[in-house]
Amino acid sequence: LAQASSRAELSCCSFIFVHKPPPLPVVRHSRGRQPAMSRFLAWCYRTHHWYDDLGVGEKGMVWMSMGMLAGTAYGTWERRLKYKPPESDFLVATIYNVKEGKKKEFENTWSDAARLAQRQPGYEWTKTYKTLDWDDAAFHYISFRMWNEEMSCRRMLDFDRTWKELQRRLAEVCTQENAAYRVVVDDSVRRMIE
Repeated sequence: LAQASSRAELSCCSFIFVHKPPPLPVVRHSRGRQPAMSRFLAWCYRTHHWYDDLGVGEKGMVWMSMGMLAGTAYGTWERRLKYKPPESDFLVATIYNVKEGKKKEFENTWSDAARLAQRQPGYEWTKTYKTLDWDDAAFHYISFRMWNEEMSCRRMLDFDRTWKELQRRLAEVCTQENAAYRVVVDDSVRRMIE
């Protein structure tokens, strides 16, 4: 009886170790190779014997690693869907009326102020336009300066002593009016792509 039970255990154990999974049907691509997904799934099917030999702790590590990879992939996908590139939304428009005979001084002082603004954090760009009809225009120059946010502009306007000195020099050669705007609609990127 003892021999019969040991033979039964032996035959049961030999069945576990000898048993091999049936081969998977091979799907060939038109060029003679298996498609990548088919090769990957066949590899996953063949590795289950390797997984069966692992201990409980090792299996936990495998599942934890797979969870980490799946979580990383899912989190990246979610972040890319929700990510919106930062957009600049604070535009300062300034009009200048230059006093007669002070055009050169104005342009020099304005250039100094523009260079100072370019070195400030949050500065994006400046566009300045000069009138073609100097005598009949409502203003002589109009300048548009874009900042990434209002606080970047306020930091320079309120706390920079060099800016205040340049504004004092500008007041001697011209009158100026400022207005701040926020972007409501911007279709420039779409037009450039089309």
